[in-house]
Amino acid sequence: MTRIVRSLGAAALRHRVLVLLPLVGLLVAAAVAVVALMSPAPPVAVPAEEFSAARAFEHILAIAQEPRPIGSPGNRRARASIVERLHLLGLEAELQTTRVRNYYGTSGGSVEVVSVMARIPGTASTKAVALMGHYDTFPGAPGANDDASAVGIMLETARALLAGPRPRNDVILLFTDGEEPAPRFGSSAFVAGHLWAAGIGFLINLEALGAGGPSLLAEASGPQGWAVDQYAAAVPYPAAFSFVTATAELIGGSNSDFATFRDRGIPGVELAYLHGSPIYHTSADAPERVSLRSLHQQGANTLALTRRVGNLDLGRSHDDSGSIFFTVARLFVIRYPASWALPIALLTGVVLAIAGWRERAWLRALQSSGAMLVTVVVAAVAAVGIWIGLTGWRSAMGIAESYVYLAGFILLGVGVVAAVARLARRQIPAGPDALGVLLVWWLLGLLVALWAPGMSYLFAWPALAGGLVLVCRSLCGTRRWPKLAGWIVVAGTTLVLLVPAVDIFYQLAQPRHGNPDSQVLPFVAIPVLLIGMSMELLRVFRVMRSARTDHGNRCVS
Repeated sequence: MTRIVRSLGAAALRHRVLVLLPLVGLLVAAAVAVVALMSPAPPVAVPAEEFSAARAFEHILAIAQEPRPIGSPGNRRARASIVERLHLLGLEAELQTTRVRNYYGTSGGSVEVVSVMARIPGTASTKAVALMGHYDTFPGAPGANDDASAVGIMLETARALLAGPRPRNDVILLFTDGEEPAPRFGSSAFVAGHLWAAGIGFLINLEALGAGGPSLLAEASGPQGWAVDQYAAAVPYPAAFSFVTATAELIGGSNSDFATFRDRGIPGVELAYLHGSPIYHTSADAPERVSLRSLHQQGANTLALTRRVGNLDLGRSHDDSGSIFFTVARLFVIRYPASWALPIALLTGVVLAIAGWRERAWLRALQSSGAMLVTVVVAAVAAVGIWIGLTGWRSAMGIAESYVYLAGFILLGVGVVAAVARLARRQIPAGPDALGVLLVWWLLGLLVALWAPGMSYLFAWPALAGGLVLVCRSLCGTRRWPKLAGWIVVAGTTLVLLVPAVDIFYQLAQPRHGNPDSQVLPFVAIPVLLIGMSMELLRVFRVMRSARTDHGNRCVS
């Protein structure tokens, strides 16, 4: 009797572990994914040679009390403040003045656009590292984030550089005017007519499209793989995802000052944060809406990258190959050549072919693929309709409010997945069902590998992980522990890679009534598609499937 009781107790314990472990694995994977999107808290005590968000914020307060469009009194006062603060650092300010048409004026005429620049001499300069941000604003917007945050970061970075060992290369501080109008007057005049422009070996442009969020590597120019390598090796708080830079390339790049240098082949990166972008170009972009966390992350990364590149030989040429990269838990950046995208997709296809040969149920698998396509398309179309109506009613939503709506879209995805599964998948066994879902992932991964390799990892690695697990399940289908491990692998890979993509594409779909030309509301279809696809993958690999639905079992428990 005692032996029976002990046996029953051990069985109950194993059952609890089997129930809880998937949940724990899911929570750990979600935490790793979310950490990559969180900006760190600024430290209380900051050494003189390190970046201080508090000191940078003082510069923001000094110039972001009023709008600063080109030719305005506010613009002139901000410029005077920047010149004075450069002098306090012991740097000589230089002005470049260009006369342009009065872009925002109703009576025509012309105004002066005046960029401010200063140079920190290096010890043995090869080429210069340029830090760039604009101090002008859209009319009516005080522009505390866009782009007084860049002014504050640049001035504080200069102070920290002067307080520590001088870098090898010169460092140029370029505060441009006239970035807001589409012609990008200030940066265009600098590149076309200033002597310093020809000597720039690396550019770091600073932007903000919202009120906070992670400081992202938004774009890279020149030899992209080399630029990303320098970023990954230098910054303390990385947030780099090649699907972001690939998206920027597909839409023609950012319409910021960075484009002026990118189009001339000058190597560099653009760093930006974009959570809370409904305040973009509005009166709500005030100093109290600046996140010190985002300011700290963008500033600390800028200083670290400047120091690293500032000590390299910028006169050397580098391979211009692209790269695929993504950040894990804000700890490190995984990267590999873009040329690997197609081989990885083909390898995944081979693995799925092996899994399909073992299942011998291709017709059922194709039925599952069709059901999945219906699922994600229905969810995406519904989301676009809901979102367009919602943003027309709540165009000035805050960050917390926007995440309530994202939670609603996640529930929408779960509901559609559950409904279609109940209606269309009852007669599809577990193995072919999983194979059909993986075929959709693989096909998308293959197409993206050919079209936009930087996005391919979003689909390639979950599909490959799922294919390998499916092959293992066909060998040991009735054993719980291999099934548990397989589910954790698939779920972990999917969440770590897809959660940042869902969040960032959702941010790109935010309403921006201060600049309607910059909003792409139908972008909400992309995060909902990714949510639906992820739910399907987690559904077909869930641990607690009935053993009766498994086929091709080769192992005995």
